[in-house]
Amino acid sequence: MAASALLMCLHLSLFVTTKAVNAGCQCVLYDNTFGNEHGTFTSPNWPVPYENNINCVLYTFLAPESDIVELSFHEFDVQKSNLECRLGDYVMLFLHLEEAAVDQKTLENTILCGKIGDIHQKHYSSGSALIFEFHTDWRIGNNTGFRGTYRFLNKSLFMIDGEPLFGTKCDYHFFRGNKSQSKGYFFSPLYPSTYPHNVRCAYHFMGKYNEKVVVNFEKVRLQQGDMSCLYSVDKIKVHDGKDARSPLIGQLCNYHDFVEVFSTGPDLYIEFYSQSHFPGQGFKASFQFNEENLNLGLNLPSTEPLNNGLLLPVIEEPRLSCDMWVTSTLSKNGTFASPNYPNFYPADIHCVYHFAARGKERVQIIFTDFDLHETIPSRVNRDCEGVDVLQVFIKVKGQMEKIKTFCGKTFPHQLMSNGPSMVLEFHTNKGSTSSKGFQAIYQFVSDFGIKEGSQDPQSVCGFIFNSLKQTNGTLTSPNYPGFYPRNSECHYFFVGVKTEKVQVTFTHFDVEGVTPCSADTASDYVEFSNTRSAASKFPRHCGLNKPKTIESKGDFLRVTFKSNNRFDGTGFKAFYQFLNQTSPSTIKRVRGSADKMNSKQSWILLTNVILLQVMNLKSVLVS
Repeated sequence: MAASALLMCLHLSLFVTTKAVNAGCQCVLYDNTFGNEHGTFTSPNWPVPYENNINCVLYTFLAPESDIVELSFHEFDVQKSNLECRLGDYVMLFLHLEEAAVDQKTLENTILCGKIGDIHQKHYSSGSALIFEFHTDWRIGNNTGFRGTYRFLNKSLFMIDGEPLFGTKCDYHFFRGNKSQSKGYFFSPLYPSTYPHNVRCAYHFMGKYNEKVVVNFEKVRLQQGDMSCLYSVDKIKVHDGKDARSPLIGQLCNYHDFVEVFSTGPDLYIEFYSQSHFPGQGFKASFQFNEENLNLGLNLPSTEPLNNGLLLPVIEEPRLSCDMWVTSTLSKNGTFASPNYPNFYPADIHCVYHFAARGKERVQIIFTDFDLHETIPSRVNRDCEGVDVLQVFIKVKGQMEKIKTFCGKTFPHQLMSNGPSMVLEFHTNKGSTSSKGFQAIYQFVSDFGIKEGSQDPQSVCGFIFNSLKQTNGTLTSPNYPGFYPRNSECHYFFVGVKTEKVQVTFTHFDVEGVTPCSADTASDYVEFSNTRSAASKFPRHCGLNKPKTIESKGDFLRVTFKSNNRFDGTGFKAFYQFLNQTSPSTIKRVRGSADKMNSKQSWILLTNVILLQVMNLKSVLVS
């Protein structure tokens, strides 16, 4: 099979691959799966180790004009001589081809070497052709090469359900007219292939006056890692309105799955930026125009559509009267409680409390009373098995995930959702008696529970502390002293005058993670920087050990808190203050003048300068 494919490719090379990377390249053509769902390709002699000094083998995959090529590596073992894979043995992929031809001027999209864990296993063409080159050098490494499959996918699977904006490369409008569809998909440019370098795309959703826009980013693959979006060059920005001047309610970078965004009105504006030299796959997202249901409220059955990854759950028939549905459209805050509270709650019941926020709001729950029936003290029964419980659910990667279970009389920490929704479920046993249950306050907050500083309009969760307004105070993690929300990124910008520096001292620190607080250890972290958007030169901090007092080099300091979707803690609390800096140039001028005076005058002048600095410092500390 391999020999016949090689002959076919060589025979058609004048028509299919009129140009090659170099004249010594051999070529293998795959243009059919012969009735199977997939075809198979391998390196020469696989699974026997490949030979050294293979100058070039071109693997050419040619789909029908209506299709693209999907390539999947299932086994991969290519000797790795350097980090960039540009020397030695490598596989070089060309994904963005207008025709099935490459030469020395054709820019590759990615180069692979190493083991299967070192590479992206799936790759896609942007058109009907995909080519990769396999090359080995003189070194013998006893590596087996690769084995993979290919198939052809119809381009219509990745068509954007919107109208392209004339005169732009990748801007789209999504109108909700009488004849237009109420839901669909949109993608980054060239998806599922890698997006181009240096592009800016805009997606504008315009619903009817009584509709909201719901967007679900089902897959986001930009730059791998856990960097802050502040200095990520590839990112997605979501604005709650008609254009980029509207409030920022969402920002995505790195990798994500199933992230939901709800607009507060009929318009939503999304921007995609790409400036990296090594673009990722991009994103796939679904959208839906949802007519606001004003019948949602306390103890009323929901009539919102079925939860298909976009919206709230639906129940076709009313459940027990203890079920509750609340959206921020109707009520920004209120109270809820177990049935019959403050009297004893019934035995053998199941109550569900649904909360749905809009925009960048988060659901915050603060308990004011908690008393559940228990046969074993909760301090012993830490897993709350076999007793009455209150369970908390949030959405993680598109699925409702239980994050907390409370029981007994232990007072729960206050809670905050990681996105627009949170669900609480109350279960009681048949033998439950003589307990009054719980009462709690719900709030839909857009400040993430952070009460000091001014909110930064350029950030989803950003706060500015200006010394002209306040020279000292407190900063906390979101929802402090409760559990901080998962999948959150918050920034604290301290801005002083030229003669000041910033000092931050932590009094509480509980940020889930293990040193060095990286993605490899699945850690949340706090980091510091002397610039607004450049990468931090300070080490990250996580765990239970409080950082030492942090002091800026100049009049600006940024503190960044970032959490993932794995675990949570109670976060941090710290005190900040702006301090006057001693100016070396001032002392130098004073000392220069003192040299011209007698020794007594010099000492008096220097003493006055020192006293003045001490008085300034005392005044800052007192204030």
